[in-house]
Amino acid sequence: MSREIKYKFFYKPEQKFVSLWAAGWRFEPENGQIYSGDMNITDRFEIVQNTGLKDRNLRELYDGDVFDGSYKNPMSGEVVKRHFKVAYRKGAFYAEMIGHHPFGTTMLYFENENGIIIGNIYENPELLGEAAKA
Repeated sequence: MSREIKYKFFYKPEQKFVSLWAAGWRFEPENGQIYSGDMNITDRFEIVQNTGLKDRNLRELYDGDVFDGSYKNPMSGEVVKRHFKVAYRKGAFYAEMIGHHPFGTTMLYFENENGIIIGNIYENPELLGEAAKA
């Protein structure tokens, strides 16, 4: 059984996600290119793929999302802050730890249901720095 592959499109000149179809542009998933008429305009975009997974609130996770995977340590009662960036590497989606932490990178499906999306690297690049300091 296969799943539908979904995409979102971040338009760099306006620094926001857009609907290609509303703007009269088209995406060809076979070659990963975006066109305005016959003109290839792919370089104006970041093409972001859906992972097929959801966070704790059932929001769909996309490549480039940042999610909070913090938890309460049952032994000490302290909150352990963990922020991850969703990244596609070597044919799979990973949860890459932001900042210094002994756990580092893990498969996304080990973390997704415990976390909550707090933004993405395109609209909220500050999350990469703030999360690393948290």
